[in-house]
Amino acid sequence: MSAVAADQLAEPDAQRLVVFGSGPKARSHLTALRAIRRIRQVVVVGRDAGRASAFAAHLAGEGLDARTGTGADVATADLVVCATTARTPLFDGSLLGSRTTVVAVGSHEPEAAEVDATTVCRSTVVVEARSAALREAGDLIGPVQAGLLDPDALVGLASLVRGAVPMPPTRPRLFKSVGMAWEDLVLAASTHAAHADRRAGGHDGG
Repeated sequence: MSAVAADQLAEPDAQRLVVFGSGPKARSHLTALRAIRRIRQVVVVGRDAGRASAFAAHLAGEGLDARTGTGADVATADLVVCATTARTPLFDGSLLGSRTTVVAVGSHEPEAAEVDATTVCRSTVVVEARSAALREAGDLIGPVQAGLLDPDALVGLASLVRGAVPMPPTRPRLFKSVGMAWEDLVLAASTHAAHADRRAGGHDGG
């Protein structure tokens, strides 16, 4: 889902990524984003310096220009991934470039927020479903309750994919995901179909 959203939101030549987190979710998001963009530079920001350094070293071994850094590195990023268990914002949203895309997937509780109100209010905000986001995404609930964000301004991912919503060229883009059950069902169905096709191909000798 993050790759689908980022493919619609990120600049075609996006290559500089800042990833917050060094666990499985951060690693899987890097793999997903490398499938849609030519990521060349990666900055890893993590609370555990040892894990962050190990992740960066692993990426350098794969030929990427990778290092550890801080939240200030979002200032030069094309893509930012927030995949942590943090309950408070990870960086200052005023540092984001006007065409930067942020994918925030770590927090999904009303009291937790990985991105600050500045990021939310500066950005075009895309969500899987408005109702779920306003129920679970503390990143968005706070600004809405404070009167800083109009909930009607939230863009549904389906509308984005259909091309029904133009992206302003001078605003950051934020995809805030809380995860939904139908996503797991779609993935399971797709995986099952792929395995079935492979088995049929093997049986037929193709």
